[in-house]
Amino acid sequence: MIIAIGALGGSGTRAIAEVLIQSGVYFGDDLNSPNDNLIFTRLFKDPTFYKNASQHEINKRLFVFREYMGKNRLSFHNAGVLLRASLANQMYKNNKKLFLGIMRRWLSAPKKRELWGWKEPNTQIFLNEIYDYFDSLKYIHIVRHGLDMAFSNNKQQLVNWGFKYNISLNGNETTDEISYLQLEYWIRSTEDVLKKAKNLGNSFLLINHSKFCDHPEKEVDRILEFLNLKIEHTKLMQLYKIPKKTSTVGRFKKQNIAIFDKRQIDFVRQMGFEV
Repeated sequence: MIIAIGALGGSGTRAIAEVLIQSGVYFGDDLNSPNDNLIFTRLFKDPTFYKNASQHEINKRLFVFREYMGKNRLSFHNAGVLLRASLANQMYKNNKKLFLGIMRRWLSAPKKRELWGWKEPNTQIFLNEIYDYFDSLKYIHIVRHGLDMAFSNNKQQLVNWGFKYNISLNGNETTDEISYLQLEYWIRSTEDVLKKAKNLGNSFLLINHSKFCDHPEKEVDRILEFLNLKIEHTKLMQLYKIPKKTSTVGRFKKQNIAIFDKRQIDFVRQMGFEV
């Protein structure tokens, strides 16, 4: 089984990845502090590549990613694909750890993994391609309160991928205008994922971040049941302690939400969040 976790950046995906890592799922050896898989980042967090890549080129990178993660091995050719992709990626330039990882995978014996996964917010951008490519894929998508996301300082996905939804920035926006566009991006990207989810059927799980923090036992159990992972009781009690509210939960309550349209607020409520 292969598990992928996606969301908007800053949606609280780190904790869900931590639940699965502590449940024995291999998430890679090149992670940052939020548990993002940086091999996926190097291969796919690249708007220029997205705009110009053919299906064949996307599948070629997915093949390299599968070899790296699922077989712990890279051929000279595939190592070259990964290295060239990383060097061409203007979004990510720290490649020191990548070189070490490539060397290990040249020198180590193949090791087939039956259970592995990754967490990287930009996974949602390539969701259709990923689902078509991988057999036995399970995808978990996390949605955080849209109004909290609207007032987030993390604008990277809006800047990188706003063009997908005809949202653009000119650099002269006011703070209120940025928040408005942040919420609009959250709405359109969420609608896009939910549309794609119809093709995934039982392979798709939507997690409400607020419920994950407020009812950790119920939501952790939902995740484990979705993945059919059996965890012994002592470990399960530890997993229940991982979800925690951060200081940014509910930050919208200190802001002027009158800047948003009724349509936007209605969608936030429709997604199960209190306003």
